[in-house]
Amino acid sequence: MAGSYGFWWGAMTALIRKRIVDKKKWMDENTFDSGLALCQVIPGAIVMQLTVCVFTPSFLILMGIIPFFDKLKTYPQFNKVINGVLCSFVGLLAVITYRFSIDIHWNLINIIFTLISFVLLMCKIDVIWVVLAGILISFFYINNVRWD
Repeated sequence: MAGSYGFWWGAMTALIRKRIVDKKKWMDENTFDSGLALCQVIPGAIVMQLTVCVFTPSFLILMGIIPFFDKLKTYPQFNKVINGVLCSFVGLLAVITYRFSIDIHWNLINIIFTLISFVLLMCKIDVIWVVLAGILISFFYINNVRWD
């Protein structure tokens, strides 16, 4: 459930905003935005929110399930729930992929770069190496190519 901080922060902010501003009407949008901006400049506030709001529920769920996991996985209903959760993660990743992809200036080099990254990840190259290589290649590529 924790996922990557970059992926989850936008989703969590949108969900919190919808609940607090739209549904509960505890505050208006301007106040929410001001509070969000304040949370982003206070040292440690985001780390605390991340730890408490994202990791704690996942940790508690796992700690509750782990002792009974061998028994639970024999139940078809449990396997259906796990399958549903995995399907929702795939859907979430598809939406995130789409949203990231619409911001890319697509050209042949970027398509090749994307396909190479995909193949490397499918070959189980550690994500950090693919990302670092992407940063380095992009840095040199961007300095040598004009985006006119």
